[in-house]
Amino acid sequence: MANMDDLDFGPVMITGGKHKGTIGFYDDTNGRSALVFLGAPFVSPCVWIRFAWLEPLTNVSSLEMEAFRRANPELCEMLGV
Repeated sequence: MANMDDLDFGPVMITGGKHKGTIGFYDDTNGRSALVFLGAPFVSPCVWIRFAWLEPLTNVSSLEMEAFRRANPELCEMLGV
């Protein structure tokens, strides 16, 4: 579980709510929650997500990350993951 101070802008795993299990791109904050693109930054839909429901990709298990890489090779190349 992350808070605003723990989280750098960039790829994140959503760990709760409607988008649980989705990897997104954390781009902005309003001080209470994070603006996360649900795919490629700036071109995909975005949602506000509670910080408690976000984990930096460095904390995501290798199995989850590998499944995401296989399903989204172009996005992973763009995000550098």
